[in-house]
Amino acid sequence: MLKTNERSEVKLIAVSLICAALLVIGHLILAKSLADKLWVEYLAAAIPFLLFGIGVFAVKFALANDKCS
Repeated sequence: MLKTNERSEVKLIAVSLICAALLVIGHLILAKSLADKLWVEYLAAAIPFLLFGIGVFAVKFALANDKCS
């Protein structure tokens, strides 16, 4: 059974994997075959803001867990 501290670390690892996947997707959608689509432009523009929001959430989560332990 995982301890509380280990669970929070696993959650943060999952968040980092999601961020890495978003970065890869962001590079893949800008390929020449998809670059002329309108939804690709919006998605590519939204990814940095989504990553920033995830980063803010991860820092708040880590600070809250640091205060508890």
